[in-house]
Amino acid sequence: MKKFLPIVVAFVLIAITALVFINQTFNNYLASGGVKKNPDSTIFISRQSPFMVSLLVNPEKINLLPNFLPTKSDQKKVLQAVEQIRTKLLNKVKIDDPEALKDWLGDEITLAVTSLDLDHNRDNGVQTGYLLVVKNNNPSLAREFLRDYYAKQAVSTEAKLIFDTYQGVNLIYQKPKTADIPQVAAAVIANYTLFANDLLVLKDAINNAQAINLNLSHYQPYGRALETITQPKVSLAYLNLPATSAWITSQPLPENQPIEQNLIISLAVSENGLIAHSALSGVTGNENQPPALNHPPSALQYIPDDSIFATSGVNLQGLWALIKQGLPENSPLQQLITQSLKPLQSSLNLNFAEDVFPLVTGEYGLSLSIDKMTQELDWLFVNENLGQSLGENFDLIAQNRGLSVGKLPLENTTITAWTKLVTTAENNFAKLEAQVKGVHTQKDTYEIITNSVDTLSDLLAEPEKNLLNNEIFKETIADMPVENNGYFYLQWQEIEPYLIKEFPILKVAKLSFKPLFDNLKSLTITSEGTENGVTQATIFLDLLK
Repeated sequence: MKKFLPIVVAFVLIAITALVFINQTFNNYLASGGVKKNPDSTIFISRQSPFMVSLLVNPEKINLLPNFLPTKSDQKKVLQAVEQIRTKLLNKVKIDDPEALKDWLGDEITLAVTSLDLDHNRDNGVQTGYLLVVKNNNPSLAREFLRDYYAKQAVSTEAKLIFDTYQGVNLIYQKPKTADIPQVAAAVIANYTLFANDLLVLKDAINNAQAINLNLSHYQPYGRALETITQPKVSLAYLNLPATSAWITSQPLPENQPIEQNLIISLAVSENGLIAHSALSGVTGNENQPPALNHPPSALQYIPDDSIFATSGVNLQGLWALIKQGLPENSPLQQLITQSLKPLQSSLNLNFAEDVFPLVTGEYGLSLSIDKMTQELDWLFVNENLGQSLGENFDLIAQNRGLSVGKLPLENTTITAWTKLVTTAENNFAKLEAQVKGVHTQKDTYEIITNSVDTLSDLLAEPEKNLLNNEIFKETIADMPVENNGYFYLQWQEIEPYLIKEFPILKVAKLSFKPLFDNLKSLTITSEGTENGVTQATIFLDLLK
């Protein structure tokens, strides 16, 4: 994005600021979470577009936000953040008068990646196509803004300013003297102001609006997924997953076996945080599959309440089969899931597909918590035993690896421990010590397996201290659908250093979306099943108060 125009950066900064800091009751039309409408600017965007994101409220209303925050410290924090980004964007855009934007800026800003490589020739480098569509309240003022802006840019960069027409639309663009000067083409079409980083991108956008078989607005998979998102929203994003993955990794799209996987995510506001609703299409399997539960998974009653990560659900075997069969091997989603499992599989020396998933057909839960002494992560797994014991299978694996398997008493309960004898030296005397590699027990129909005796001891001694009884977690899922397939939950501030250590690419993501990650407290996801081939989910982002 080296040659991406500064004005696009400015609008994106405004949008990101709005999405991050709208975390309380905002104004009258945002009190219900957002607006009902969908982006109109998709008529300019190709159905081949890898990525699109729209802000559906006027970002100028960000200035009203501090008045609705409950405490002065919150107001000060937001004001400082908004002012910092406002100053940065105005410097980048070189706009002397901010009122020039406010006078015509409408209630929709859409940014799209239109092409991974404009000339489809990777030998001369990759030039991604970008399109920015801004709704305007006054086309005349928008045209005046463009004339003034380009005139100043022409003077400062010594670029030639060109006025032209295409398909009856007036265009304005720069012809710089050197290649290192960013290029930008723009046009005002009725209530839309378009900016592109190449004249070809702008002309394609005009073609898309005039031919419905080309644009995203009339693309059937997009429309079908969009129909499932009926909740109010302040923003909406569309991702063609294979193309978005190729864009992020700067890789070409696979020529063979084209993958049609599309994801739509809407973002709404609530008094407690941000709520996202997603619709995923292109996963083979059952066209209609309702949620498995109408209550939180009971397995959560055995997950420690201080867990910094927890996931729960039903029938892990079936879920894994869906992932393997419903997603092609070169699918970004399958690759992401497979890569995420590798660190845990490596540390446990297990093959989950063979040693774990086939035996987990009922409810399950997995958690990570921090050992207060070592600051290392302890894991705990809960399995509803429906006849095939996961603990007994692990006992056999432990014995085959030379570990001792025996029964021990703990908190009035009999547990099974896997131990290894090691030699230690103390005061010049050698002695044998039994290192505990893992323990498990059963409560009612649930098996509890963990690498930490202390974690299991705390859970048995104070069973009421579990995630299901955790007030913060209960408050979080209260904003989510009752019908669910389980939950994915993490405490971002606590787990961040561990995740970045295992997945360094997250550090890059954090820098790109720093305002969001700096203010993110926790993330919770639940799946709501599949309807007409579209899988729906709800994501709750709890922000720091």
